[in-house]
Amino acid sequence: MYADLHIHTTYSDGSFPPAVIIRHAVRNNLKIISITDHDSVDGIAASIEEGEKSGVEVIPGIEISTTVDTGEIHILGYFIDYTDEYFLKSLKRIQEIRVKRMSVMVDKLKTVAVDIDFDELIGYVSNNSICRLHLAHFLKKKGFVSSVYEAFDRYIGSGKPAYEKMNALTPEEGIELISNAGGISVLAHPGLTRRDDLIDVMIYAGLRGLEVYHSGHSEEDTNRYFQMTKDKGLLVTGGSDCHGEKKLNIMMGRAKLPIQYVDRLKDEVSNIKFINQNENIKGMSQSSKTI
Repeated sequence: MYADLHIHTTYSDGSFPPAVIIRHAVRNNLKIISITDHDSVDGIAASIEEGEKSGVEVIPGIEISTTVDTGEIHILGYFIDYTDEYFLKSLKRIQEIRVKRMSVMVDKLKTVAVDIDFDELIGYVSNNSICRLHLAHFLKKKGFVSSVYEAFDRYIGSGKPAYEKMNALTPEEGIELISNAGGISVLAHPGLTRRDDLIDVMIYAGLRGLEVYHSGHSEEDTNRYFQMTKDKGLLVTGGSDCHGEKKLNIMMGRAKLPIQYVDRLKDEVSNIKFINQNENIKGMSQSSKTI
């Protein structure tokens, strides 16, 4: 049996709503999936509900955007408490940063004769987590580019005229945010980010795993990061990074994770809960002694 722990819905920059995601999971014989929208948990409840109807387990997840000197590093969070009040407030702040970033990118586009209306772009996006992929599709819709690839290659990719960094959280802050929501932090697609020099720093901050299996990883990448999980005592995860038809038609199941690695992820969550419960009991006991 297999799982896919990296899937985006229409609640960030994916093409498919939760009901369609679950149908694809069934079709691909995926018993467990995780919804990992960019800086949003809005699609989790509906996905869990749809999954229960079809016998598909949905792990609450997220992909947190963080920033370093060379660009973005994405941190996946699994088994998060997606109703936690502080967590939700933090996500709202990140979403506001996304909107401000997009405003800057629209202004930069105007300097290269690509004049689009910011308010119209915001209206085009049907959720609270506006992404560059939304902008790419909007540019295509308006006839400024012929493809999403061209939008990134000419205008909004890293180093291009209209690119703007996120300037949100640091990786350490992203990991802390996930941990405070009861989740497990995993470095997303390390073979694409290419910042292995920061992995030990992130481990010190609480990183617990690497996304070894990913649609964008070569066989060499997969082998490299699998060995790294062994060397550093990290968890193995993986997923397609499915955005549906919006991004290179990468569909669910393209990168499958053997189910035993999900079991180990669950064991880690159980261990953390056990430790936290013991610490709470110990703290209550010490408090009672001081009264």
